Amino acid sequence: MGTVSSKSRKALLIISHSVGWTLFIFLTIPHINRTERSANDIFFPLIPVIEYSLLVVYFYLNASVFVPRLLSKKKIIRFLGITITAFLLFCFIIPWFVRQYFIHFVSEFPFRPEMPSRRPDFAPPGSSEVFPDIAFPAVLRRLGLYSRSSQFLIVFIISTGLKVISQWYAEKRRLQELENSMVQAELSFLKSQIHPHFLFNSLNSIYYLALSKDDKAPEAILSLSNFLRFVTTESNHSRIPLEKEVKMLKEYIHLQSMRASEKFELQFQLKGDFREGTIMPLIFVPFVENAFKYGISAHINCFIHICAEIENGLLKFTCDNSIVSGINDKNLSAGVGLENIRKRLELAYPGRHSLAINADSSAFHVKLQINLC
Repeated sequence: MGTVSSKSRKALLIISHSVGWTLFIFLTIPHINRTERSANDIFFPLIPVIEYSLLVVYFYLNASVFVPRLLSKKKIIRFLGITITAFLLFCFIIPWFVRQYFIHFVSEFPFRPEMPSRRPDFAPPGSSEVFPDIAFPAVLRRLGLYSRSSQFLIVFIISTGLKVISQWYAEKRRLQELENSMVQAELSFLKSQIHPHFLFNSLNSIYYLALSKDDKAPEAILSLSNFLRFVTTESNHSRIPLEKEVKMLKEYIHLQSMRASEKFELQFQLKGDFREGTIMPLIFVPFVENAFKYGISAHINCFIHICAEIENGLLKFTCDNSIVSGINDKNLSAGVGLENIRKRLELAYPGRHSLAINADSSAFHVKLQINLC
């Protein structure tokens, strides 16, 4: 069905472009002149063919190259420079060359040095109209739609407008998909994290701290409270301060590490200044969750090494954990949480991130890079 739909869209696009160009040519084609000399019968009808071919080339270059690569990236000066250059080429330089070369040298009529911008301008004396029976609307004639400058302006406005509108709709659709993905991610996260089993482990750890009158018990209760508050409030936003995301990660690691045994080694490093910039919420937790789920054991030596670094707007995050014997490596990288974060990253940071997830015989490795600028 996807292939059929794609073919239908392509066919519809081709038909719409063909109809559009047909209407444009019919409404803007000038009175083309000719002489009774046979040499000019061949030459003069080729003039509009050449000119409209140039307009077609400029239309698709502007829509597919100039607008997305210059205008959309706010390179206004370069975009205006290319547009003005194309305008001068189409309206003045190329017509002047055609007049000089073909009219003067091929047709052997006296060369007139003026640089034409309106039609008819190639006709030698004593010419007659090629399409004398076609009655062009007087209103179009008053609007000057037969001039090269008007035709170029029409093509420029339509190609730029269509591309800008299509990019706007694509961006709107992408943001909508991202918003839907965020809702799904939040629900998935609440189901997997704020689960009775998760709360039981956290509260059980706090209970034993309280029984032993450990001074860490109040801190653990506060950490759980902060974590739950973050999930129920901050995760509703599409972007949050990077500093808050890192703080939430600390709370989560602290809660999870309370139930670890003495055989567990935890390393957590932060490098750089995280006080600047924003990020999509709940971006680190799925990887850390996966590490705690599959990488710790009460009976064997195990480890989790986490590092977050930011430098010049480039965020680097790594998470390495041991693989507990008996766990299928494929289960580590095929979870719903990891698949969801892949999609969220593609929607939130298209072309601005890289994610590598792999495993060897003893460890599971995650390496994430995001350009936040």
